[in-house]
Amino acid sequence: MAHRLLRDPQSDGWERSDMPIVCETCLGPNPFVRMQRIEYGGACHISGRPYTVFRWRPGSDARYKKTIICQEVAKSKNVCQVCLLDLEYNLPVQVRDQALGMSNDDEPQSDVGKEFQLHQRVKEGENGSSFSESKPSDLLLRLQRTTPYYKRNMARICSFFAKGQCTRGAECPYRHEMPTTGELSEQNIKDRYYGINDPVANKMMRRVGELPTLEPPEDTSITTLFVGGLTGDITEADLQDHFYAFGEISAIRKVDSKACAFITYTSRAAAEKAAKELYGKLIIKGTRLRLSWGKPQQVQTGRGPQGAEADPMQPSSTGRPPFIPPQAQAAMAARQQQQQQQDLVSLYPSMAPDQMGTRIPAPGDKPPPQQPGNKRPAGLDAAPEVPGGMAASEEETQGEAGPPKRARPMQVREPS
Repeated sequence: MAHRLLRDPQSDGWERSDMPIVCETCLGPNPFVRMQRIEYGGACHISGRPYTVFRWRPGSDARYKKTIICQEVAKSKNVCQVCLLDLEYNLPVQVRDQALGMSNDDEPQSDVGKEFQLHQRVKEGENGSSFSESKPSDLLLRLQRTTPYYKRNMARICSFFAKGQCTRGAECPYRHEMPTTGELSEQNIKDRYYGINDPVANKMMRRVGELPTLEPPEDTSITTLFVGGLTGDITEADLQDHFYAFGEISAIRKVDSKACAFITYTSRAAAEKAAKELYGKLIIKGTRLRLSWGKPQQVQTGRGPQGAEADPMQPSSTGRPPFIPPQAQAAMAARQQQQQQQDLVSLYPSMAPDQMGTRIPAPGDKPPPQQPGNKRPAGLDAAPEVPGGMAASEEETQGEAGPPKRARPMQVREPS
């Protein structure tokens, strides 16, 4: 190796770079990342050529990550230099190639043939061009991951803990969990890069047939689709751009408080077509949204669970006042006014608010004649009358007012 350093590294195929090609998941959630750059610090795991190695820690609770392949090899498959997943769809190479209908039969089998093919692609400038021009299929849109999966950056399992010999305790930088056995524990870098016998890809392809489908409801009058998981930057115009291609839309209603929206079509056929084409593939502004059929709205009749009319004086079970039609409100106001008049007529004379101590005349009574000799002084109140027309006696008056108060005895102090 020492005699090769005297020569030009570029002419020998050594790779020098200033920034790595990594995905958002491997980069981590922190926008300020301190990277360690080691020029010609390692050999590519695929081509074997020396390249510039980058090393960083994507989070406080994550392990250190390092590039394992060179950039020319990563560009050839449009993958990340760390996790070897597709940069656009965040899927394994095997899943992406099968969804796009690309075959690996033309790939050379020997390492020398693969290195020669890589040199030819780099020389002709065709490195990674076929993946950028390909149109995504429905399978890719359903399987792609639109948000970073930071759980992949977790620390590795402590091998000493698995043996019962770890003495670091909480200060151990590795996870204290028992390793799991299975097909996912047997992963190979070259198998993932070339898309051959990748256990992660095989598991994902088995789940494709198990994906549920959106069945239309039996009620044919339902033409509304429910869209959930909306973000603040998604507007009604964005929803219309994605749904108008399937039929005429009668209304779009967005509920910001619940982060959802309702799209109503004019026909059932248009709603079924939109549900079939967009279910599991609805992505707006990088956000995957949930799609389902809307539920029919229940008509509010103002009646309770037993069919009785709702009482506005009783608390509502829904937390909102019950809906009362205007005709019912007018009838309730008339009944309330009539009840007030009946209560006013049936009052005892001494309880009448406008005529204290007098009798309210009945509808057929004549007013009693006023005798000048029976006038009382202005300062004295008239004695209350009973319904029979005669004045109440002193005992009756005291009985209405309550028992008389007893006089308080006077205390006389003796001179000291």
